[in-house]
Amino acid sequence: MNTVFSIFKQIKVKEVSYEVGDEKVIATCEINVGSHTSETKIIMSHTDLNRIIARIAAMGYDFKIDNINHFDFGDGTEVVDYKFENVFGEEITLTDFQFNRSIKQIRA
Repeated sequence: MNTVFSIFKQIKVKEVSYEVGDEKVIATCEINVGSHTSETKIIMSHTDLNRIIARIAAMGYDFKIDNINHFDFGDGTEVVDYKFENVFGEEITLTDFQFNRSIKQIRA
């Protein structure tokens, strides 16, 4: 069984981007730690992204796949990019979400 990583009380995923075939996703998120809210980028697995999407869908939101951007660079590289407000209709805050895989936070 994987170790569970619980990081933030509340997380709001704003946008995700990944290269097709890559194991990791870069997500722009708003995190809430206590009374402090900040925007950051998190590198997570596709498994955890799918779990986030499934949890949002379980809350009654429909995933609008036609609002996903695909960028083909002509050399075989394809990047997928979408904002959660475009695919779900609004930004959604998840409470007590636990990551199953290790993540990295990118800080400036």
